[in-house]
Amino acid sequence: MIPLLLFFLVVTCLPGTHVAQERNASARSFLGRYALNEKNPRSMKVSGKVSEISGLAISPGGRLFAHDDENAVVYELDRSSGEILKRFTVGSGFMAEDFEGIAIKGNSFFLVNSSGDLFEFQEAADKEHSGFILHRTFLSQRNDVEGLEYDPLTDCLLLACKGYPGDGYEAYKAVYEFSLKERVLNEKPRFLIPLDLVRKKARKGNFSPSGIALHPGAGTFFIISAEGELMIEIDRKGNILGQEEIPRETNSQPEGIIFTSDGTMLIANDGQGGKGTITVYPAGPP
Repeated sequence: MIPLLLFFLVVTCLPGTHVAQERNASARSFLGRYALNEKNPRSMKVSGKVSEISGLAISPGGRLFAHDDENAVVYELDRSSGEILKRFTVGSGFMAEDFEGIAIKGNSFFLVNSSGDLFEFQEAADKEHSGFILHRTFLSQRNDVEGLEYDPLTDCLLLACKGYPGDGYEAYKAVYEFSLKERVLNEKPRFLIPLDLVRKKARKGNFSPSGIALHPGAGTFFIISAEGELMIEIDRKGNILGQEEIPRETNSQPEGIIFTSDGTMLIANDGQGGKGTITVYPAGPP
């Protein structure tokens, strides 16, 4: 018991690390405002041959962007129909990577691959290409990064790991932060999510983050797990505010999540060989 207690105290006292704790915080949770159990939510099929969309991002002007999973192609999508308005590539040549998330800060775009490498670039014109700056991190394929989000309050990018959380954190799933001021990844996770608190609701007890998004009104973070078909909401201290199942009937494989300025939730689903889809969930009343 003593070694376990000492480990818990050490982890919770690490600078910049927040261990998620389950609390009776339903009154502060925004997750319950979204009807994830709705049988026929509005869904958009992404036009063209885009099947696997792993990430979504909203520009400061409210435009919706997505990216291809296997290639460095970024799409601007019509928010009401899913139609592709434009597409451009990152890099001047064909670049095949396992891209898993996209985020935007001002005029700067970021893609992350599953190994935790960050590609920083600017938006290009339709069918053009954009140069990029590569930021390597200490993460690897073992960590299997799947979610990326920009947090303006701390001016950092959040990288949600589907796989290995790091040495000493085996009982958790980890979210790391990349400082855009220092251009470096913090060695300690920003958030640690205890698996014993989320496995109860996750399908087959599997919680493996596939996307993360900042709620514009609440200032909280929503994390989705495709394999466990679960969505959780945490606050800035890492407290788990809510947990809800994501029915596979309406979201076959949720890989990306984002919120519009009015709080509407968009979930991107892998088309699994067919067209990728985006499910739309307006925010309900408190």
